[in-house]
Amino acid sequence: MKKTLLLLMGLTITLLMSSCSSCGRTTEPPASKETVYVYTFESPAAASPDDSKKLIEKFLGTSNVGDLYKSDENTVYYVSKDDVSETFEHDLNNGNITYNKSMKKYMGDFVPQLPSREEAIKMAEEFLNKNALQPGNMGELRLAHFGGLRASSVIDGKKAGPVIDELVALTYGRTIDNMPVMGPGSKIVVNIGDKGEVMGLIRRWRELSAGSKKQVQPEEMISQREAEEMARRQIMSEYGEKTPYQIIGSSKAYYDNNGKILQPVYIFETTINIPSREQNIKPINYLCVIPMLKNSPEPLNLTAIDPRAKEAIKSIKQGEVVPDQNRDKKIDE
Repeated sequence: MKKTLLLLMGLTITLLMSSCSSCGRTTEPPASKETVYVYTFESPAAASPDDSKKLIEKFLGTSNVGDLYKSDENTVYYVSKDDVSETFEHDLNNGNITYNKSMKKYMGDFVPQLPSREEAIKMAEEFLNKNALQPGNMGELRLAHFGGLRASSVIDGKKAGPVIDELVALTYGRTIDNMPVMGPGSKIVVNIGDKGEVMGLIRRWRELSAGSKKQVQPEEMISQREAEEMARRQIMSEYGEKTPYQIIGSSKAYYDNNGKILQPVYIFETTINIPSREQNIKPINYLCVIPMLKNSPEPLNLTAIDPRAKEAIKSIKQGEVVPDQNRDKKIDE
């Protein structure tokens, strides 16, 4: 009883000291993993296919592009009539751009002179700065992955040809409130090729609107236990009721769905064992994302699966071998 009383008194004194230590301060305390917010993105400037043409000329050096195709989703697409590896994509809704320069030079046995990690990082940052592509708040930018593109071929249909590192790829992500930002947005990828030439870019980045930061109250969030149950239901709906799985890690993050807001989510790292007659099928690493808000102002569609991926899963369940038809492979550091 005395020990319990002493512990309670110690806890009370600690709380009082913590409370008094902040007396008189007007600055906002640093965000912790227990505090999350909802942010609104700035509205991008209005854009048209004419703006897309200017960007194509700037990054691909091509001015004669003719009439560009614009989808019903308001995205402009360009593919070179002379080389299908030269492409450009511009989402007029949010300003996202993706382009790839011609890879003709890299065909065959051509071996490019690629920069080192340090050189590549410097080149990528200089490129973003020179072309006004860097984020407004550089403190949000983080290098998430350093890898590249490796090509291999088969000689006379019999033996493996040389393996060639064709590109260096730097993938940048975003950090808000000391938490990572997940999703299709808030990402910049710079592909660097021979002698430091930037061969491709993916830029999906919008600035957060000043003053839009709104703290999420506890009663507005689902609990960790509820999120785990939702994750279980999501996995069962996608892989089958009897599919065994294991949660190997969990965390909180923000999610950029290329919409109007940035919102908090739960992240569950799981491994899924696909039932199969084959004995050597390795468990699948699956990242399960669960919205944290009970009533999101912008619901996230996080359970959509590529139909081709579903067919691949079905094939594995039937014990069939799914061939790898890709010539190029990503390489990781």
